[in-house]
Amino acid sequence: MKHFNYLRILLYIGGLNILALGTVLFTCGHLGVSALVSVPQVLSLFLPFTLGEATTLTFVIFVLIELCLQWRIEWQIVSQLFVAFVFGWIVDFYGLRIGIEKINLQALWEQILVTLLAIIFTSLGVFMMVKANFILNPPDGIVNVFCKKLKYSFGKTKFGFDLTMIIISVGLSLIFINHITAIGIGTILAVLLVGPFVNLWEHLLVAKRKLLNEDTD
Repeated sequence: MKHFNYLRILLYIGGLNILALGTVLFTCGHLGVSALVSVPQVLSLFLPFTLGEATTLTFVIFVLIELCLQWRIEWQIVSQLFVAFVFGWIVDFYGLRIGIEKINLQALWEQILVTLLAIIFTSLGVFMMVKANFILNPPDGIVNVFCKKLKYSFGKTKFGFDLTMIIISVGLSLIFINHITAIGIGTILAVLLVGPFVNLWEHLLVAKRKLLNEDTD
């Protein structure tokens, strides 16, 4: 059991890092970030925050909303604060310390390639964290709470949440920057492709398990 828990924790940490790397790659591609990253990205442009710090701030707000909606303190929700701070730190580690954010891509094909890599990394990170079944990250946590309150499916609630994030990003951009930023073709591709890629990783995992079972037999 302890060995199993260790594997879950390692899977979760790996997923957290891959998701953070995908977040940074979106900003590097300059074709628009995912709906999840759009609000922190805009905040980092007009506030004295790094992308990681803005992400942490946004995630903390999500957790506070969850607690208000639940009307009680739940450790499953409070523990998401830890994820918020760790994830923000990892984002800045890849973006600033390693310097991925400073990479200047000139050619369109390079931007498209990096954006596709961001989508792949994001989907894989989400998949690994879900499979680890450890602590929900704050965006998934707040979607889960809204899902229970509104009696909607997780998929529909997640779509509504992503759309709300995009609308907020556009509003903040127009108010504080005077033009729309962070939203682009990359955002649309993320909305369309992250889900199917998560399903692809699930399919590959199931296929691998079947193959292992056949070899065992």
